[in-house]
Amino acid sequence: MYNSIQHFNEFGVKRIEKKIKNFIEEGKDLADLVLGLKEDLFKLGRDILKEVLEDMDEYFRNCEIRKQYWEIIRKDKTAILTTFGTLSYNRTYFKHKENGNRQHLVDRIVGVEPHDRVSADVVINAIDEAADSSYRKAGEKATYIDEISKQAVMNKIHNIEIVEPEIKVDKKREVKILYVEADEDHVALQQKSILRQNEKGKRNTIMPKLVYVHKGIDFEKSNKKRKVLKNVRYFGGVYKNSEDLWLEVSEYIYKQYDVDFLETVYISGDGASWIRQGVNCLSKSKFVLDRYHLQKYVRVATTHLNDEAISQDLQEALNLSDKKMLTKVFKKIIEKTGDNENKIKAIKNAKRYILNNWDGIEIRSNRGIVGCSAEGHVSHVFSSRLSSRPKGWSRKGVEKMSKLIIYKKNGGKVYDIVMAQKQKKLASSRQEIQEKLIKELKKSSNRYESVWNSNLTVIHKGCKTGLYKELRRIIGICG
Repeated sequence: MYNSIQHFNEFGVKRIEKKIKNFIEEGKDLADLVLGLKEDLFKLGRDILKEVLEDMDEYFRNCEIRKQYWEIIRKDKTAILTTFGTLSYNRTYFKHKENGNRQHLVDRIVGVEPHDRVSADVVINAIDEAADSSYRKAGEKATYIDEISKQAVMNKIHNIEIVEPEIKVDKKREVKILYVEADEDHVALQQKSILRQNEKGKRNTIMPKLVYVHKGIDFEKSNKKRKVLKNVRYFGGVYKNSEDLWLEVSEYIYKQYDVDFLETVYISGDGASWIRQGVNCLSKSKFVLDRYHLQKYVRVATTHLNDEAISQDLQEALNLSDKKMLTKVFKKIIEKTGDNENKIKAIKNAKRYILNNWDGIEIRSNRGIVGCSAEGHVSHVFSSRLSSRPKGWSRKGVEKMSKLIIYKKNGGKVYDIVMAQKQKKLASSRQEIQEKLIKELKKSSNRYESVWNSNLTVIHKGCKTGLYKELRRIIGICG
């Protein structure tokens, strides 16, 4: 590593001094200086990486323990894309004397697989960006100079293993009421995946589900425009069996909250069967119909009449949870609608929806129930990435992306899942490499300790470099 730093001191520092001098003299914007320095600093990063890897490789070539188990076949060159740009370096190909296994030892030690073309830091950048924008943009932003294809980004997404991080608590939380809200997104599948269209000719869709648990509204952090929820935890993705999703929610509540102290769990949603299933899976739970969907069907039933009185009667029947009054109002609505069969069919469907969810309407008079924001959450969490703009997804893509979005919403770091996956592979490959060889390599790490103690002019305070003199000249100080 000393050679790369020394080279940077001799040539790179001079270029940087010149760029800073021009920046000060010409009065350029700060962005010009940042962009001007970036390439020199990233080149230094590539040079350091190259020297460290080749230094490790040279250590293996000369190591006596290595000579006992591995023989040299050849030395060849490779390239791998990093955040600093494409890194080219030389490494040695070895053959195990007993089992004949062939490996680039330095690559396996640092986690580079035989067919890797990008390093883990690029993968992390790409996956992190892909959760918020397109695969194409993620490929462009993953590294400084070069980019990776959108197909490569998609493959990385498809191959990640996402495990939700555990939340450790010293003591279970004691709350009397918990709120669970649920909804789903409708994501269009790619044309290749939907050759079998449904009877109406509409594009097939896949519906990732979203459930989140919270303790209510945090009024201290909320404002008129945005309400903040307390202790929110998200769950979701594509599930063949909704019971598996509710099992995850149930396990979380059991681990985080004192279920003996807990009195009620309100499950809010649009009344879909999979949401109502949560009442059977979560103890002490009761269903609450989402006001957004209730009002949607109220508008379907009354808007065409343009009669404020009848709309108020329907709202009053709902507010009082008076089923008889509701039935009379709907009868009046149908009478006033006339012979429009399609509209009468829609009105009857609205009436059926309301009566089927009557328990979720009656319970709304209970104290402690807060408004449901599931529709907005689905839009913010899923739709902004999966369905708000015309897109076509593969089934696997929706499954992985929805899980990744949930993982990030819960505070998970992409670094953790990528490196955990690499560690599994690395552990198996390191078993094939003698532990003694790895221990010897670790012992040699102290040779990097004094690298920065070299006589590098740039790090000695008070040295009269060209930049030092130029700054004094600009502000009018001589000598």
